[in-house]
Amino acid sequence: MHPLLVTAAIIIHQGKVLLARRRVNAPYPLLWEFPGGKVEPMESPSDCIVREIREELAIEVAVEGIYDVIYHLYPERPVLVLAYRCTWTAGEITDLDVAEHRWVLPENLLDYELLPADIPLAEKIRKDFCQ
Repeated sequence: MHPLLVTAAIIIHQGKVLLARRRVNAPYPLLWEFPGGKVEPMESPSDCIVREIREELAIEVAVEGIYDVIYHLYPERPVLVLAYRCTWTAGEITDLDVAEHRWVLPENLLDYELLPADIPLAEKIRKDFCQ
């Protein structure tokens, strides 16, 4: 089975990283994640991350580039996560398609119950930003 291609936004603002909590009716309910989602057919991954952040949190972001690539094997299927460094450029955060959001210090990311594929990203962010 081919992996599902998904994106994740690493948005850092005033020294904190944005996490979003999955809705109760979503797969892996109420786990925390870096916001993002599935790449649609004929959509570029960078366009996907902009669309997903707008749909989930009602803000605009500028994509700076790839931060990391994570392959994770979930029981139902493998995923390939393209994690992009993004800058918040406009709008006020509104929880449209997430249960809630939180700005978290990099050293505290692993205190949250994260989606399994996002744990390596949290570890890398903590290492990169807590030197």
